[in-house]
Amino acid sequence: MKRCRLICLAIALAGLLAAPGAVQAKYQKTKPVGWGPRTSKAAAKLVNRNHYEPRPMNYRDNHRVPGKKLLRAWRKRSDMPYKQFVDGRFKGTTDEIIQWASLKWGIDTDTMRAAAVVESWWDMDVRGDNGDSFGLYQIRRPYHCRGKCKIVRYFTAFNADYYGAIIRSYYDGTQTWLNTVTGNGKKYRAGDLQGSMGAWYSGRWWGPPDRPVEPYLEAIAQRKADKTWRHADFIAYGLG
Repeated sequence: MKRCRLICLAIALAGLLAAPGAVQAKYQKTKPVGWGPRTSKAAAKLVNRNHYEPRPMNYRDNHRVPGKKLLRAWRKRSDMPYKQFVDGRFKGTTDEIIQWASLKWGIDTDTMRAAAVVESWWDMDVRGDNGDSFGLYQIRRPYHCRGKCKIVRYFTAFNADYYGAIIRSYYDGTQTWLNTVTGNGKKYRAGDLQGSMGAWYSGRWWGPPDRPVEPYLEAIAQRKADKTWRHADFIAYGLG
């Protein structure tokens, strides 16, 4: 009975997402090439604090912020173009963290929500790729973190911040190395959000042929269209 009440409450909170406030709605669409980013603090002020949390088991990770030492160590090893802006300095529910990352990096909010559904079902404990991909957006070792990868495993906001940053870097046209490798289906260019998300999945631009990105992108589009994060079965997963 208690579990049923919790699910009903979560569904009611999910309904609040159907009608975002005017301020939030203004920032939901993907911003142009070369935009931003906002500071972590500025993005936090724009978050709709809806208190919607279908993943209470993420609580500890959602309320951790990486310290300066951990950030320095990660930045020293990373070659991601926007690494200096990634700090994970936000605390909130899983949905609020996704909002925050989308607002910080100017990526469509529901696209960010849907991508997290496909990647991890919004569960920070998920480990994919034989244990080498971690958390909300499945940050993969050794391409995006090294060693134990604590900074992406135990800090939800950093995990989402990094994902928003690297998608933005692809979108802005900074990842020019993509035009120096084989396996691409198209020439890399700025301003292609689907291509950017596909590159996250496959490591190539609309390729490679043996790992087509279209099914992955179609899955995200479907989750976005039906707003899976509001569904009862999605919510029930987080309530045990």
